[in-house]
Amino acid sequence: MRNHGGSGDYVEGERVFAPPAGSLDPDWVAGLVLDRMGVSAAVPRHVLAAAAQADGDARRRGVPEGARRQALTGLPAAVAREVVRAVEDFVAAYGVD
Repeated sequence: MRNHGGSGDYVEGERVFAPPAGSLDPDWVAGLVLDRMGVSAAVPRHVLAAAAQADGDARRRGVPEGARRQALTGLPAAVAREVVRAVEDFVAAYGVD
């Protein structure tokens, strides 16, 4: 797994254990995006979680990364890029597919 940044610090309320094998946890992905981007994300966590779920669904359908970023309309480009990166990192780390 390639780490794209983030503090790695424990965040209060963060889960200690991974989600069930093979499942995408969009809230966890949203937390990863917020950890990496901080206040520059400027998007509420629930919006990021919905974007992560949509991106994970698109990934399972075989949609290429570039098209997935473009499909995340309503998000700033940098945030959409980070959502896709975070989904890819989550998938690699937790065996989702």
